[in-house]
Amino acid sequence: MEDLTPRYTCLPAAPPAPTFAGAATPVRARLWVSPAALKLLDEAPRLWLTLADGRVLAVRLPQVAMGDDGVLTPLAEALLPDVRGMQWIYENLPGVGIVQVLHAAPVVPPLSAQHAGFVLQPDFRQFVAVLDHQVLALLMRLEREPVPPAITRRDGEAPHPLPRSFFASVRNYNRLVALPPELRKRRMQALHRFPALVAPILLTAHRYPNVVDGKRHAWREVDEAVEAAIDAGRDLTGALAAHYGISRGLVRASVNAEYWHAPSHASRRGWLAMLDALPANLRPGLAEFERWRVYLPNYFALIGEDEEGDPLPLPASVHRGAFRLGWRATWENAARRFGNLHPALADCDDFLTAVRDHLAVRMKRRRGPRIERLAQAWLACHGLLGLLAASERWHRLRPHIDPTLVPPGFALPAVLDAFEAGERRARELLTPQALAEEGEALRHCVGGYWAQCVAGDRIFSLAAFGERATAQYHPRVKPEADDTVYRLVQLRGPFNGEVSPRIETLAHEIEARINAPERRAQRWAVLEARGRLEVAELEWRQARQQAAAWLDAKTHRQLEAVLEWLELTPPCPEVLLCDYIAGYQYHDGAAVKDGLRVGDALSLVREPDNPHDRLAVRLDWQGHKLGYLPRPRNAEIALALDAGEKLAARIRRIDAEADPWERVEVVVQTAP
Repeated sequence: MEDLTPRYTCLPAAPPAPTFAGAATPVRARLWVSPAALKLLDEAPRLWLTLADGRVLAVRLPQVAMGDDGVLTPLAEALLPDVRGMQWIYENLPGVGIVQVLHAAPVVPPLSAQHAGFVLQPDFRQFVAVLDHQVLALLMRLEREPVPPAITRRDGEAPHPLPRSFFASVRNYNRLVALPPELRKRRMQALHRFPALVAPILLTAHRYPNVVDGKRHAWREVDEAVEAAIDAGRDLTGALAAHYGISRGLVRASVNAEYWHAPSHASRRGWLAMLDALPANLRPGLAEFERWRVYLPNYFALIGEDEEGDPLPLPASVHRGAFRLGWRATWENAARRFGNLHPALADCDDFLTAVRDHLAVRMKRRRGPRIERLAQAWLACHGLLGLLAASERWHRLRPHIDPTLVPPGFALPAVLDAFEAGERRARELLTPQALAEEGEALRHCVGGYWAQCVAGDRIFSLAAFGERATAQYHPRVKPEADDTVYRLVQLRGPFNGEVSPRIETLAHEIEARINAPERRAQRWAVLEARGRLEVAELEWRQARQQAAAWLDAKTHRQLEAVLEWLELTPPCPEVLLCDYIAGYQYHDGAAVKDGLRVGDALSLVREPDNPHDRLAVRLDWQGHKLGYLPRPRNAEIALALDAGEKLAARIRRIDAEADPWERVEVVVQTAP
């Protein structure tokens, strides 16, 4: 829909007097607009009104009301008290019916090009003439076209969309024109002076004009202290600095001389915090900021966002280190060396995953530091260019690892192996390759179930009468019967779809055959092999992890500074494990938490008969059960204890504010 608003100011300023208004009407001008003129598919007319106090109302009315000026006075009187524009629908308004107030509609109807002649009609000219053009011009200034992004697109590709906010809405217009003259003057002066910082507080940055219903799809960031400073003519710079948590210098910086779009209020705060972290001589102006801001979502996704996708508060050293060469120099050098930075920044995630896995092995932990923390540390120590260069080296030089490989001679014991009866067939999947092929053929995720198979589950590929499906059976130990029973827990067809009754019958028949008395020996073989296989799988996985976590020599040198920034010290060779207590929240931890101290000794207690994990190692503190060593890192320690080795465990760190599963960290090492 073409926006013809800029043309309205060229219309004659002396319109004819309205023919609908009586002496007592609260309406100064009105404009009926058909749905066709707005390119709408419904049949409800829209009506724009200018009230006596200067406010504009846009409403959606029943179809029968089109052109009926008799509804103007009752309509205006009903809507007049709602000065703040809080209500958007009126049920059964007397003489009118259902009315929707279009708060996010443009002040001037957004007519399509096919109805451009409508602007020459007397009603339209009268409506435009009574508007406050200063307020309208200010709102339209906030909608300026942003500077195009500095991205070279290949031929035939569509340009990157330039995000903008919509301000010239009925709601924003009324917020200003309904004020007393002195307050209106001060608020407009504040918007002129600090548009990027004041507009989100005083006005609503709509996503788009809405002439369909009364929804606004956006809200302003209310701050009474800022509004009071504006209205009283006090220190606005200080009030804005306090509101956004930035320096007064950034408030006055040229980057905020015009309004610029941000996806959310939290994003604006995060972006401002980033700019504030840079020295004043390295900050961008408005044009340079807008040229490169297209990459900011990728940048903040790398270093940490909340569940809403908004930036998290970060130390200033992260942003200062990332743009140590300055905003413009950093981005220009990055674009020159790495091209389009969207994929380059996304690829950093894979590189940082390898760094995390490398540190997990080096720090004797189940997992390394979070990827976001690693990204922050790398940026703080080596800058954005350093991170992109390290990622590029890793992708170019890293060895290829086949994820479906297993240790030589590694084989899962079969329970049934295969079954065939006429057109009904079942095959036990006993290798990662078999699982991967099944997942590829049926387009579901069974290819990632290898760990469950090592732990005792059995997965079968089923086929019957031209149909295929995958069935998963989970073992449950029955100590009273000295046996294991398998139960069908998943049955999925292609694309995780439902299966036919014939496939379901076959799946239950396989369950019965697995649990048949004559297969008791095979079931026990699976259970007895579980510990041995988990150890072999752990050792092989660690070897693959070390290979996958390969880092070049330069990256190894850079990693030392990263570890120092993260305040991580690699453990001594005697340490076997540094990790959090598994299941801490389910045992005696809450009851004894006040007595726990860093350095307290813990008892390592083997539980070889644990039905959930034959390699379980329990952690006790003064006779109280705190939890277990986490799988699969417990395997090495369980085997060492079974071999009679002397090991010692102690509390390494306590964080009472952390999640329960990360509240108590322990270290296990060989006893002196």
